[in-house]
Amino acid sequence: MKILIIAYPNLNKDPRPYRQIKALYKNHDVYSIGGGPSGLEKKFYYLNKHKFYFEIFRLFLLKLGLYKKYYWDIHKKRILKETSSFSFDLIIAHEIRLVPLAYKIGKEKTPIILDAHEYSPKNFDDSLLWRFFIKKYYTKLCSIYIPKLKKLITVSQGIVEEYRKEFGADAILITNACEYVDDLQPKQVNFNKIKIIHHGIASSSRRLELLIEMMEHLDDNYELNLMLVSSTYREFYIKKLRKLAKGKNINFLKPVSKAQLVTFSNDFDIGIHFVPPTNFNLKYGLGNKFFEYIQSRLAIAIGPDIEMSRYVNKYDLGMISKEWTSESLASTIKNTNAKKLMYYKNQSHKFAKELSSLKNDKEFLKLIK
Repeated sequence: MKILIIAYPNLNKDPRPYRQIKALYKNHDVYSIGGGPSGLEKKFYYLNKHKFYFEIFRLFLLKLGLYKKYYWDIHKKRILKETSSFSFDLIIAHEIRLVPLAYKIGKEKTPIILDAHEYSPKNFDDSLLWRFFIKKYYTKLCSIYIPKLKKLITVSQGIVEEYRKEFGADAILITNACEYVDDLQPKQVNFNKIKIIHHGIASSSRRLELLIEMMEHLDDNYELNLMLVSSTYREFYIKKLRKLAKGKNINFLKPVSKAQLVTFSNDFDIGIHFVPPTNFNLKYGLGNKFFEYIQSRLAIAIGPDIEMSRYVNKYDLGMISKEWTSESLASTIKNTNAKKLMYYKNQSHKFAKELSSLKNDKEFLKLIK
C-alpha cells in the first residue's frame, strides 16, 4: 500500500508521526510531508511555514472570513504541484488544519485518517488571540471535513468523547504511549538528593512557574531539573522562568534528542507533569512525557488531573496532589519518603511494557487495513 503521512513538525523529532512511519515503512511504501524527514520514508516533501510575524499578519484573513485565501498559500500550492503525479491508497493527516491539503492531494477520492491529536476547536481556549482569530476557523474545518474521514484518532478518552458529542465522530483512542525500553532498571533513591525532572515545551499555558514556586516549599535535599524546548517566541518565557529560579535549587538542562530522552531521564527520581487545566486540551491531556517518565522508570508526580490520574491510580505509579497549587504539590512530594519513591519507581518498571506503544501499534495497524 502507498501511504502518505502529513504533519507540520520535523518528523524525526515529533514522536507521534514518527511512531506511525516506523510502524508502516517496512510493509508499505511510505511518503511524507513535513518540517523535516523521519529518515524512514521512501520520499519526503518539505512543507514550509511562514515566519511568525507574517503569520500573525495573515490572521486578519481569518477574521475577515477569507478562509481559502488564508489556507492556500505558496507553500501548500507548491506541495500540490510536487505531488500531482502521485496517487496514494491512504493519507494520514496530523491535525485538522492539514486535512484540506490531504483531500486535494488525494483528489478527494483517497481515504483520509485524521490524527487530531487533541480537540481542535478548543486548542488554546485560554488565549484571547486564539479565540478572536482562529477558533471559528478550526470549528468550521471540523464541521466540513470530519464527516468525510475514514477514521479519526485522538490521544485521550475525554477528547474521544468530545468529538463524539460535538461532531458525532466515532473517534478512536490511540494514546501517546512511547516505545518499550526493556534494558532500563530503576535507579536507587538517594534521600540526601532527590532529583525531580520536567521536560517539554516551554509554554506559558502550562504555568511552569508553579514548579519553581514548589521549590520554595521543599527542603534543600530536593533538586528540580527543567529541560525545556524553546523557540523564538517562547524565549521570553524561558528568560522569565530563569529569573524566577534564581537562588533556588533548580537547574535548566540542555535538551537531549528524542532517542536519548528516556535513557537520560532514568538518572532522576521523580518525573513531574503538573499542568493546571487552563484550557480544554490541558484538562484532558495525556502527553508524551507522562509515558516517557514511565519508560524512564520514574516515580510520577501530577496534579488532580482527569486522564493521568486514571493511570496513576490504576497502576499505583506515584503521587497526586489534592489541588492545583505549588504548596499542595510540594506537600504531596515531601510526604513521600525514599522507600515509597522507590516503590513507585519499581511500579513504573513493572508496568513499562504494558504502558508502552506496543498495544497502540497493533490498534493503529488495524486501522490501515
